[in-house]
Amino acid sequence: MDTRRKTEGQVPSPEGASGTDSSAETTLEELLTMVDQLSARIPHVRCRVGGGPLAPLAAALNRLATANEEHRAMSSDPFGVETLVAQSPIMMLTCDASEHVRFMNYNVPGHTPTGTWKRSIYDFVVPDQIEMVRGHIRRVLATGEPSGYEIRSILPFGPQWFAVKLGPIRSGEQIVGVTLSLIDISDLKKIQLRLEQSNRELESFASVASHDLQEPLRKIQTFSERLRTTYAEALGAEGRDYLERMNNAATRMRRLIDDLLSFSRVSSRAQPFARVDLAEIAREVLGDLEETIAQAGATVTLGELPRLEADPTQMRQLLQNLLSNALKFHRDDVAPSVNVRATVDPETLRCELLVEDNGIGFDEKYHDRIFNVFQRLHGRGKYDGTGIGLAICRRIVERHGGSIRARSTLGQGATFIATLPLKQVNSP
Repeated sequence: MDTRRKTEGQVPSPEGASGTDSSAETTLEELLTMVDQLSARIPHVRCRVGGGPLAPLAAALNRLATANEEHRAMSSDPFGVETLVAQSPIMMLTCDASEHVRFMNYNVPGHTPTGTWKRSIYDFVVPDQIEMVRGHIRRVLATGEPSGYEIRSILPFGPQWFAVKLGPIRSGEQIVGVTLSLIDISDLKKIQLRLEQSNRELESFASVASHDLQEPLRKIQTFSERLRTTYAEALGAEGRDYLERMNNAATRMRRLIDDLLSFSRVSSRAQPFARVDLAEIAREVLGDLEETIAQAGATVTLGELPRLEADPTQMRQLLQNLLSNALKFHRDDVAPSVNVRATVDPETLRCELLVEDNGIGFDEKYHDRIFNVFQRLHGRGKYDGTGIGLAICRRIVERHGGSIRARSTLGQGATFIATLPLKQVNSP
């Protein structure tokens, strides 16, 4: 039998083009010809599948040829993934484990596609942000967890800010690289910078207004006290009552100004997020409220509280406001009982911080209203306050990427529930 190989491009026998022909054994010559044609990417070739021990290999080569043709068809499809990637407004890159570019769907001015390939990813990063970007990329390579950050453009024209989303590239169980998707956020960044400037101006105004308003209030209180101590007898009972009312009004005004400043500074004077032990903060808050708790004859129970990434000062303010609120709105004939605890969802990595009390409660139709500034459900005569404490709580929780709600039955207590992430999205 002549076992010489056929010339390249010669198609196998017609009877084998459509599948199985068991009249003769599949030969090594036919298999080698098929391999040559596959290597040359000749389209629509098939090997005759006959009998004998080589027949399964012929069938396998035919399946490979079919798969290659389907892949080529998808790649050349004008409605396929290549068109989508090429025309996407999102810049997409991949880099390998050595942090070199392996693909980029945009042509970077001044760099040819071949010149971009295998360049260090950090050649396309503003120098003062390289270490930040390196930290995110290496974290994805090490852990396989997606990450993200904001970055300035290295180019002097076009989009100036991008939001970058990173994801792992896997080969089996091994992480072999990272994908980077860059979304133009230049317009959003401009708005953010304008808002930050506006907030700084508002904070400056609030500080000035606070000083200018508090100074005359201090004088009112000072002179009313002098009148009371020096001319008490001359004023008589009615005059002293007027002075007392005036002094109380000035005190409420000072407290209102202080609370408004606290509300405005939740964002403007926020501290960076750090690892916070809520249990430790709760114990410190209870120490601060020790006298209030004793005067009310209250019992406060601390349950399990987690660690999370947060602003420590604001977590303290959140707990202090919620606990003070629970102690304030107690029933006259029932000793206050407050329970502070938390639950953690391991799937969403979020915790629910609950502050439960047995106080006067409220009608749940007002559950949204109580978190608004200056909203009060009870008269000032019995329950002191400015109506800003819960608004501050909501602002703190929202700054941390969470939410707050309340449930209650009138006359049977209330539960405030703050849902907070254990880990902040943009934290290192």
